[in-house]
Amino acid sequence: SMDGADAMVFRDSVPESCVYAFEPNPRNLRLMQEDPLLQVRNIQIVPFAVTNYDGEAEFFLVDADYSRSDYRRGMGSLYRRSDGWAPAAVVPVKATRLDTFLADKCAPHSRLALWIDSEGKAHEVIEGMTGIADRVHLLHIEVETTPCIGTSQKLYADVKAQLWRLGFTEIGTDQARLERQFNALFVRSDVSPDMRFRLKAWQVGAWLRYRLARVIRRVCPACLRRYQARRSAKSLSHGPQSLHGD
Repeated sequence: SMDGADAMVFRDSVPESCVYAFEPNPRNLRLMQEDPLLQVRNIQIVPFAVTNYDGEAEFFLVDADYSRSDYRRGMGSLYRRSDGWAPAAVVPVKATRLDTFLADKCAPHSRLALWIDSEGKAHEVIEGMTGIADRVHLLHIEVETTPCIGTSQKLYADVKAQLWRLGFTEIGTDQARLERQFNALFVRSDVSPDMRFRLKAWQVGAWLRYRLARVIRRVCPACLRRYQARRSAKSLSHGPQSLHGD
């Protein structure tokens, strides 16, 4: 989760949901636990690495500046990187499958959405959710087309085939599928026509907001910063949200 920013997007999108943010990096974890925005919005922070087994794991940290928003804070992985991203430290962490973790937390009718950004381990995360796959409706997944994180990592084609076998269809990506790394959105293949229409409408709306933000950033960067600051202040003023099983 790195800093909980994506968890806040989920909270704003579905206020009645229960949001779990997994973060095994101990330094990121401490900063998240101290963040008042995450506390007041009831983001449940979980100090585990998500994979395809329960137990212990080695977590490899790259060098990063934790005093600011440094993207390298999110590059820790269960893979040992090499070259310029060789680990600066190795820490023992708890590992969990999602179906194990959620076994006693979700009712049989619960609907789940997953944002998987696990630095090369997307295939393993999906293996670890097979016990609850029928409750998962949406998956947003970071994938790679070359083994740029771990030499033995599963790539985009493997992840897509794996999800097809579990009953999911890809409905979009944020970049061309030839890029080295990008995000893909999957939905259950058996969703209703009404839900498929709503998903397409949300997808178009997100694309329009993205294009508008790029234009504003180029024309008036200060305007965009003020808008983002107002959104953050609004989120904080909402206070704690009630939690339900969905």
